[in-house]
Amino acid sequence: VRRANRNNKTFFATGGGHGAEPGFATVKNAINIDLSNFRENELNTTANTLTIGPGISFEDFEENLYNAGKLMPVGNIYCVNMIGATIGATVGPYQGLVGLAIDYLLSVRLVTANGNIVTASATENPGLFWAVRGAGANFGIITSAVFKVTDAPNQGNLISIDLDFPPSANVSLFNLIQAMEKTYPKEMGFNLYGGYNHTANQSTLTVAMSYFGTQVAAQPVIDQFVAIGPTRWENKTVPWSALSAAQNFGASGETGCFKGVWTNHYTVGSNRTDAVTYAKVYNDFTAFARSRPWFNGFLAIQRFNTEVTLALPKSEQGVYPGRDISTFIIIDNYYDGAVHDEEVYQFSLLLRDQLVATSGFGKLKTYINYAFGDEGPEVWYGKENLPRLVRLKKRWDPLNKFGAGNPIPLDYQE
Repeated sequence: VRRANRNNKTFFATGGGHGAEPGFATVKNAINIDLSNFRENELNTTANTLTIGPGISFEDFEENLYNAGKLMPVGNIYCVNMIGATIGATVGPYQGLVGLAIDYLLSVRLVTANGNIVTASATENPGLFWAVRGAGANFGIITSAVFKVTDAPNQGNLISIDLDFPPSANVSLFNLIQAMEKTYPKEMGFNLYGGYNHTANQSTLTVAMSYFGTQVAAQPVIDQFVAIGPTRWENKTVPWSALSAAQNFGASGETGCFKGVWTNHYTVGSNRTDAVTYAKVYNDFTAFARSRPWFNGFLAIQRFNTEVTLALPKSEQGVYPGRDISTFIIIDNYYDGAVHDEEVYQFSLLLRDQLVATSGFGKLKTYINYAFGDEGPEVWYGKENLPRLVRLKKRWDPLNKFGAGNPIPLDYQE
């Protein structure tokens, strides 16, 4: 960082390389600070802490935690970088049970825009520590992070449930999701995927669920989905550390871990399920994909119980403004290149607007790690947080060295 500054060079740090915000493309002719060899990975079962570097993904520590009888919040796909996910919040299948990873973060060591090394925690640089938890990409390069861990329930084992449905079942499925809105168990993680398989020439509809408990406890929930009539389904007991690789009939990695593809995503956060809107969006999305052989995207719905995330006292929360979001609807676009950007953009905006209209919030809400980039800082970080974030940005990064994907505007005015 110091050498880049001395030579007036732009720099850009990467860890897992999983982020896909188009804003990153604004970085040109930059020095890539590759953090993949920062492999610190130490579990302290006496102190109940995990210390990791920015080269560590979920899969690098999950089995170790499971073997020690421990658990912490992680994301949905095993190959994602832990620190990169955390500085957004880290939403995932255990969120309803144990909350967000930013709430487990105890401290970070980071390199600031002038090349200094500082520590941020609740007692040391507390303002910076607040900002890192939800807007961290704007403030420095994290070289080490310390998290607390907790004891895993049910000996760390859970029920993984995968179901393939005929496309015609989409209305029944969305009606069930809507009916469960007030009774959604905190032990449950939920992902729904819809798209179009050009090889098989048919629409797809898959549910990948988890229940952190016994088969007996999970069965009443499973029965409701089986009653809709899946064409294929299975459930099995797996260690929590193996869930992301096992889910979606073992295809989760295939859909989330490959690189070198043209992709972007648009996401709406919701606290209300509108089955009619979901069905229309699903049918419009699959029709769009069916008529365009170059398009291989999918629609994803992730759902969480929000009791734990909302229960954390305000004084202990970071920046993340989405604690009241119970569902994310993600328009995940994969296609053959920039020639189709505008067409995909206009179609995605149309779907996004429909979802916002029935989201229960009356405005667009999203998760920064799932954002497209056109939503704006009030959506990414929360309007109420921006004045404090701008003050901190002016202190720690006044020349805007960081934050290319989702920048905090130094000229922001309320």
